[in-house]
Amino acid sequence: MKKRNMRIISGILALTLLVSTNVFATTTSEYDAQISEVKAKQEQNEAEAAELNARLDALRSETVDAEAYQATLVEQIQNYQESIDLARARIDELNDSISALEDEIEKADAEYADTLEQLKVRLSALYKAGGDLTTLQILLDSTSLYDFSIRSEAMESVTRHDKQLMEQIKEYMLLTQEQRDELKVQKEELADQKKDLESKQADLQVMEEENARLIEELQIQSAEAEDLIAENEAESAEYLSQLETLIDQRSEQAAREEEERQQALQNQQNQSGGSSGSGSNNDSSVLNTGSLSFSWPLAGYGYESITQYYGNNGHRGLDIGIPYGTPIYASESGQVISAEYHWSWGNNVLIWHNDTYSTRYAHCSSLAVSAGEYVQKGQVIGYAGSTGNSTGNHLHFEVWQNGERTDALGFFKVKE
Repeated sequence: MKKRNMRIISGILALTLLVSTNVFATTTSEYDAQISEVKAKQEQNEAEAAELNARLDALRSETVDAEAYQATLVEQIQNYQESIDLARARIDELNDSISALEDEIEKADAEYADTLEQLKVRLSALYKAGGDLTTLQILLDSTSLYDFSIRSEAMESVTRHDKQLMEQIKEYMLLTQEQRDELKVQKEELADQKKDLESKQADLQVMEEENARLIEELQIQSAEAEDLIAENEAESAEYLSQLETLIDQRSEQAAREEEERQQALQNQQNQSGGSSGSGSNNDSSVLNTGSLSFSWPLAGYGYESITQYYGNNGHRGLDIGIPYGTPIYASESGQVISAEYHWSWGNNVLIWHNDTYSTRYAHCSSLAVSAGEYVQKGQVIGYAGSTGNSTGNHLHFEVWQNGERTDALGFFKVKE
């Protein structure tokens, strides 16, 4: 970018130096060379502008795509985070359930151990007393047969109850352990899922960070392209300004040359007693047009500059090859009927002179008059160019007589 800035600055300095030295230009040809040089630089600048704008459009398109992809990545990361949060919450619930079950198991285990201890004491007492002694002991300790019956039945009931309670505790412990083990399996599966989600989320975050860097780089490049376009536009404005200055200076020079030519012609006519002497075939005047007296619409470019005549391959005008920006003069005074762009004639001026004659000046680069304006003979009405259906800088000149185009050369005489 710095290199281009230096090139632009150097170009503008060179252009400024070129225009500043225009005071040394002494002929329209020298101005034409300078105008061509500036126009070439302007065309190069326009080509660079097209490339820069195309590059900026591409960068903006890439940025839009990257931002859309970024939004998708962020959404996926958020979705994974929601799934991770749900898995984490479920794992916490399972941990709570597992912890509660383990508390139940521990409590049941303690109750089972206590009941077992009591049963051991009873069984130990029975064992020490022997099977029959137990019954004898109960009988001796009883105060009556009814008391013996009650004591014996109670002993059997207590023993049976302890055994049933232990079986229930054991079954409960087994069921609780199964539930705990099942919850542990679920917890492990959830932990694996959570780990997988976190891994995918981490991958997405890496992609999101890389894409964010891409967006930042695209934005930097777009900003640089915009800066270059702004510089290019400033350079183009400078070229246009310099072109206008050169064209104005050339017009002034052309007017001076035309004045000198006319003065020389007048002097020649005076010396020859008003008769037509030898001279350039650029000089011309109207023939058989009543009060009108058409003059050649260009200064410094005469018949030798004609590139196509009326009637050639159906051509309905006179083409005169001239450099870009050459001033074009009204051949005769009249009112501007139209001054506009036409797909074929390009920028063109049509001047009505009287009920019989009109003239058209086509393919101008720019126009100096407007429709409805009255112009004087010899007034600048536009500048040469190649607008419309044209392949090079030239003036397409037409003379209309009674509403029909006719050979313009028929209205001019060549000085012998």
